Amino acid sequence: MDHLSLLEINSSNEFDVNKIKDLSNLDLIHRFGQMVQTERKITQLVLEFILEIDLRKIYLEKAYPSLFDFLVKEFGYSPSSAMRRIESARLLREIPEVSEKIQSGAINLSQLSKLQQTIRAVQKASNRKIVTAHKKEILNKIEFATQAKTELILAQEFNLPIQNTLIEKQQVHKDESITLTITFSKIQIEVLEKAQNLISHIVPDKKWADMFTYLAEKEIKLRSPKSNLDIKAKPLNSIWSDQIQTEKAKIQLQHVNSLKKLNDQKTTNQLKNKCTKKYIDQKSRKLILDPQTSCCQFQDPISKKICGSQKFLQVDHIPPRWASGKDELNNLQSLCAQHNQYKYKLQSGLLP
Repeated sequence: MDHLSLLEINSSNEFDVNKIKDLSNLDLIHRFGQMVQTERKITQLVLEFILEIDLRKIYLEKAYPSLFDFLVKEFGYSPSSAMRRIESARLLREIPEVSEKIQSGAINLSQLSKLQQTIRAVQKASNRKIVTAHKKEILNKIEFATQAKTELILAQEFNLPIQNTLIEKQQVHKDESITLTITFSKIQIEVLEKAQNLISHIVPDKKWADMFTYLAEKEIKLRSPKSNLDIKAKPLNSIWSDQIQTEKAKIQLQHVNSLKKLNDQKTTNQLKNKCTKKYIDQKSRKLILDPQTSCCQFQDPISKKICGSQKFLQVDHIPPRWASGKDELNNLQSLCAQHNQYKYKLQSGLLP
């Protein structure tokens, strides 16, 4: 089916939603099957549009620093939905057969996104490129697989290492709560699920945090009943927080020392190049790139929308140096890296 026919909605698929309750069971299932097929075709077409927008970099023209921000802020996609579609669209560019797999329901966006993320991580870790033929083989293996099965296939296919440490990551929040990222082996998760079922009458919601807390309190009470008051006075998560804060203080001190050495080296290099290299003075640079107030000033000429991104800011000459632009403050502005490069290509005639 070509793109034009996909854009048209067949009149036979049109239906008054108020009449759904009047449908027989057979008609209801038949109509629903038609809608599912149409939804898959539309999803594939959406990916084609996203791919073309990406290739043309239209989001930069519209004053967005990335395709991701464009989909989220301009079209209301959730961050996860936008990322799934971007990942899938870029895989579709490389492997056009993905289109047929989406329409048939053999592959969904979550699988495609997971595949892309895994490939990117493997390529970065091993410094090797995963060839297109290998990607096609994996796509065939994950057809009609559940998300859990897909993750298992990818782990086995790329020989992903098993994490030896249970606590892989922990993040402290302002209320002293902690988010833990934990990896369990197959045997460990089976044991935990069995325990979860055994205490389901006490922890009916089956929340892992509640289950761990209940089991920990039970063990503490069993082994040291006299310490209950002390434990209630200072919760376990507060004890963890103290340890985390100590580690954070050490890391921050190391970071400060590293920055000091880096700044000393930068100062030395600037003094060496002062007579031979043109540069924006430090005072002007600080004013332009003030982390509290600066943002990307690129503006969509039509809608007048300003990008406003505060990530990867760079100092830009409004009339560029090669067009006799000066290093004076009134000729400087902050642009994100994407728009700085886009503006250069636009002014130098590298873009149509």
